[in-house]
Amino acid sequence: MLNLIKMNLYRLFKTRVFYVMLLTTVILTGLLAGMETESASTFGEFYASFASSGYVLIMVGVFAIFFSEEERKSGFLKNLLTTRSGKKNIFFAKIPVVFLYSLFMFLGELVASWFGSLFWAPGIYFGRIGSLISFITFEVMLHTVFGIAMMALYEITRNTIIPTIITIFGSANLHGMLISFLETKLVSRIPALAGFMDKYGLSRNFIVTKTEDLGISGVSVSYVNIIVVIVIGLILYSVMGTFIFTKRDTI
Repeated sequence: MLNLIKMNLYRLFKTRVFYVMLLTTVILTGLLAGMETESASTFGEFYASFASSGYVLIMVGVFAIFFSEEERKSGFLKNLLTTRSGKKNIFFAKIPVVFLYSLFMFLGELVASWFGSLFWAPGIYFGRIGSLISFITFEVMLHTVFGIAMMALYEITRNTIIPTIITIFGSANLHGMLISFLETKLVSRIPALAGFMDKYGLSRNFIVTKTEDLGISGVSVSYVNIIVVIVIGLILYSVMGTFIFTKRDTI
């Protein structure tokens, strides 16, 4: 497992897509900084608003898909002579790569946002460092789980088109909007469910919903609830991706 992780990390830093996406994110963040600083009272609010917009979700999802695709096309998998039980490690070994990529994306946005704010909003109050670190930590974990989900979806479809489309629509939380609409209709028919839906409604517990909530200033979020969503998503998508990967006769 450790050797697989090392090989995947080596491939990460040798992959052009990693640098292209990171550079694109840094440039766009710096250029678009002015649009967010107008409505933010602190740098932390500005950064959180931009970083939770869904753009990074797309980048992480697309990267996870094409990293898996490149792994297969390059012949990397065929060079790994392994048993079916050993194939489980191949999928798991890519999870640290998705985590590291997500972390680099958020740190890249942080640096670009800071320099952008110096130009667009000089003298803006930085805000609480603890809150910023907490925001980045939870967002990176949520984005990692989202990337794992897209890797699992790639293993199911074995093509990049369908997972990429789902990544784009998923990052916009269209599925959350649809479920929220259905939940509203259900509550209108059964008013007694209103309290339950406010706390435990499915639409409120999607990964994308949690990434959005973290970036909204003034909105109270339950970190315990976010941790539960992260843990469930991490287990669910990791097991699903590993199961599909190991059941395939060819790699």
